[in-house]
Amino acid sequence: MGRTLPVVEPPDPPPDPLIAEGWERRFMAVGPRLEESRALYERLGFLVRLEPPTAQDLREECGDCHAALQLYRILYTRRPA
Repeated sequence: MGRTLPVVEPPDPPPDPLIAEGWERRFMAVGPRLEESRALYERLGFLVRLEPPTAQDLREECGDCHAALQLYRILYTRRPA
């Protein structure tokens, strides 16, 4: 029979301080999709925050993609207080 390889889980990402402040991380996007999504969430009554990604936000194989770090934004939302 074949050998079973051990399952290696990736390490937990560091805690996101924005989530601790009540923001909900939605997704990472760029260009028109980002702007359309921002506008939609604002029309729905959400506060919107756009943050640049860090290397930890990218897949392992994209960790050195400096263009992605400069172009993409992570969209966070929060209900007004």
